[in-house]
Parts: sequence; C-alpha cells; structure tokens
Amino acid sequence: MSRPVTVLLVASDSLTRQITANGLTMYGYEPLVARDGTEAMAMLEAERRVSVLVVDADLGGDVSGLALAKAARLIHPRIDVIYASRAPHRIPDEAKVKGAPCIRTPYQPQQIVGMIGELRFRMPADGSDRRVA
Repeated sequence: MSRPVTVLLVASDSLTRQITANGLTMYGYEPLVARDGTEAMAMLEAERRVSVLVVDADLGGDVSGLALAKAARLIHPRIDVIYASRAPHRIPDEAKVKGAPCIRTPYQPQQIVGMIGELRFRMPADGSDRRVA
C-alpha cells in the first residue's frame, strides 16, 4: 500500500485552510497547513515528503506566495505547485514557477483535488514517468 500524497496548503484565511484540508483528507491526501510563507518555508525544509504545494499567490508577509513557490522548487525540484488568487490573470507568467496552474479563489476542495490529479499524472517534458515514486 502506497503512502498518501502530502500536500502543503498555504492560506492566510483559517476557514479556507480548514475546509480545504478536510476535503483533501476525504480524498485520501495528507494535508499539511501553514498560515503564512514563513511557516510554510520551515515545513518545506523539515518535510521531504511534500509533493504538492497549494499556495495563495496573494499571500502577504515576509515570504510572499510567489517567492514561496520559487523557494519550494529549489528545495524540492519536482514539487507540483498550484497557485490560488483572487485575480489569477494578473499574475505575470515570469513570476510563476514553470508548469504551475492557477485557480481563482474562493475554490472548492474538489477543484484542488482535480488539479492535483492532472499535475501528478501528466508526462513531463523530459519523458520521465512521475508516477513512479
């Protein structure tokens, strides 16, 4: 039996964190939650099993959501990233990490689950199979 995929969810809104984490758990994922970029950075450095980062691109604080995603890719080069934003069309492509989709907030947990599924089972450009853990 394989371990569930670990998802780091970073959102400043406590209700969003709670509802999304509960939804991820219901769908068989293992959610970790952080309320800001600083807390999320510590989790990324401590938890090597994080496979997916769902981050609020509008996150304020010492570590922005966009900066967090770039740092996450440096720590875990194969991590999948999903951005959430009130205005996803306003995020310049060069500010995002490669291959990261963006979803408009507010969102439903099943939307995040669907995006994770698409990201986890796509074939990378280098031809390697991501499904092999």
